[in-house]
Amino acid sequence: MITGLRKQIAGSVLGLSILALGTAGCGTMVGATLGGATGAGVGAATHHNVGRSAAIGAGVGAGFGALYDIYQYSRPYDSYGYRYRD
Repeated sequence: MITGLRKQIAGSVLGLSILALGTAGCGTMVGATLGGATGAGVGAATHHNVGRSAAIGAGVGAGFGALYDIYQYSRPYDSYGYRYRD
């Protein structure tokens, strides 16, 4: 009974943490989180190694997230100190 409750609480906390990363995190963390979750889902759906698929997805997502962060950081400012908006 207690073990089941702990698993439910831990799952809820983990889900909220992933949601918080997705909404407020940097591109690298968001990419790694979403890539890992997507990789795990693909691995489970295709009946392949879920852990390996999640690791590959997290690596690819983190790479693209880092590229996005670099792009956002290197965007020019206007004369008032604000970043140009797309």
